[in-house]
Amino acid sequence: MPATPLRQPRRRRQIAFVTGLTFWLGNAFLLGFGMTYAPQAASAVNQFPSWIKRAIGLLGLATIVAYLLWLLPAPRAVGRGDWQIVLPSAPVTFVQIGIGLLDLSISELAMYTLLPSTPAIGFLSLLVILVIATLLGFLSHAPGSLGVREAAMLIGLHQFDKEQVLASLLIYRALYFVLPLFVAIMMLGIRELWLAVGAWRVTK
Repeated sequence: MPATPLRQPRRRRQIAFVTGLTFWLGNAFLLGFGMTYAPQAASAVNQFPSWIKRAIGLLGLATIVAYLLWLLPAPRAVGRGDWQIVLPSAPVTFVQIGIGLLDLSISELAMYTLLPSTPAIGFLSLLVILVIATLLGFLSHAPGSLGVREAAMLIGLHQFDKEQVLASLLIYRALYFVLPLFVAIMMLGIRELWLAVGAWRVTK
């Protein structure tokens, strides 16, 4: 039986790479914009002077612009042989950045809603803190960024009561990690059951 596109290893690698790239492009753009426009928002997480944070933000945005310009002349590919992956074109990369921004904005809106109303915190400030906490969690290689993300958020949101922030983070993790996992497992199970029933009908 010929393999379907999703069952081909090369196709799966392409999908996994593009999905991860979408996430990182959204993170890089938001962090670059946030640290350029409001460098003081990251003051609770790092103690760099504002000009250094703004320079880091501009460097991140410049890197994204350079990457887009690199994609313009012709289709690009990375890797070799069976591990070669064709990169999305510049227009598709714009869409990827938009999807990444939408994902992070909805995620941050959930966290913004869960936090206590006082003391007040700006939406952009919380966005920068959330992205930095996410990146620190990835750099730590802790499973699911467990503990690292929460510690960074507690430091970044020091003006709030720690118990309230921790409760908000637990609900946020359940909404953003646990619930999508269960939905994905259910969808995968339904799909595999559908395929199994279809195969059984064919062979019957």
